[in-house]
Amino acid sequence: MKLKILSLGLILLLISSAFIPLSSSKISKIQQDNKFSIKILENSIVYIESESSYEYGLGIGKEYRSTFRLLNFLTHLTKTKAVEDAEAENTLSDLQDYFPSIYDQLRGLSDGSNIKMSRLIKISEFLSSFYDGQCTVTISTGNATKNNNTFLTFNIDFKIGSLSQIIKRFILRLMTYKLHIAKINTIRYSYVYFGIPIIYEWPFLNEEGLGWGEPGTTLTENKSRYIDTGPGISTLFLDKLTMMTCKNVSEVVTLWKTLERASGAKGKWPNWFDGSTSGWCDKEGGIVFIEQTHNYFIAAFGNSTDVTKSKEDILWHSNHHIWLDPNLTGSKFPEEYVGSDLREKRSHELLLENYGSITLETCKMICRDHGGGYDPDKPDSGDICRHYDKNSASTTAFSIIIMPKDLTIYMTHGHPCRKIFWKYDFSKVFEK
Repeated sequence: MKLKILSLGLILLLISSAFIPLSSSKISKIQQDNKFSIKILENSIVYIESESSYEYGLGIGKEYRSTFRLLNFLTHLTKTKAVEDAEAENTLSDLQDYFPSIYDQLRGLSDGSNIKMSRLIKISEFLSSFYDGQCTVTISTGNATKNNNTFLTFNIDFKIGSLSQIIKRFILRLMTYKLHIAKINTIRYSYVYFGIPIIYEWPFLNEEGLGWGEPGTTLTENKSRYIDTGPGISTLFLDKLTMMTCKNVSEVVTLWKTLERASGAKGKWPNWFDGSTSGWCDKEGGIVFIEQTHNYFIAAFGNSTDVTKSKEDILWHSNHHIWLDPNLTGSKFPEEYVGSDLREKRSHELLLENYGSITLETCKMICRDHGGGYDPDKPDSGDICRHYDKNSASTTAFSIIIMPKDLTIYMTHGHPCRKIFWKYDFSKVFEK
């Protein structure tokens, strides 16, 4: 036991030292022929600006080289095999053909970090394995709110318990400690994200007021059931492309319907980041949830009451397909995942209870809610604010509220029931 504790301490120490550029305010302001720069803004926001996608990747690779080398080592250490060499090359080929800006970022990152591009894809898969795909998202707008505002709440959950999960959680805390802004002069829109630049970005908001939340979808473990699979672009990169190129939910739906989307069994290429469900909002008051796999697609807008069977201007989601047929997609049925069913019903219930009067404080209350779950009298893993128990090892690690009209995010770092929501106003930042 002592050896395990010492080993864990050493690993965490090494990780901390390598992640200093991502978690510390001591990031240097560097210039490379006026093509790349990093600076720290108010609230310790890391502002990264570059002349082109390639220069963005090159600068990131050089500045964060120790971080990427450690991640490469950890990926080797875990013997990640979900992405074979040929599959990684296929992903790169697809990116080069359809998303050259993202491909150029990876090419620059490879040159800056001295890590092969195919290896960066494997590291991306390794980081994506941290995500449990069991979060909860609500969206409200228009008549559902008190002041004709728009809100997206996103409770982000991860598993805890084992030694590897402790290490992964520690890495996640480090890499989400700072918010980053990517401003690349050759792409349409700047955007804010947390995570590891380029290979594992969670893009929450862009300068046009497009906001995002992705609850994830759990797939059936019943071997006799069908799971819809097919090649295409992983949603890890598709989410990022959406933030770079779309300004409202209508453009999001058009993009997602047009492109060939990858889907596969959970944790397997090319579906590392299990994003077969995603929620979007915009500053125009538009809201939508997309459920999709490779062959199936549905978009539920705020006025799609025939789909949602509820009032207009509210949407909600947990971790099973609600509107697509699980028999076709391979999503778990509600009875297969009781915790997801509980959170889905409770989210809908809270939106209806507060319909017409939803405010920022209401959204904070939703994120902190323990009124549903397995036991309505105490916190558990069936609540929107999830806590580890015998039913599940998943627990809420972060909570985010997006107000797209104000270009503002409120965020906790830990259980929202125990933490303060810190305000991040990007309205002036995006004017730069």
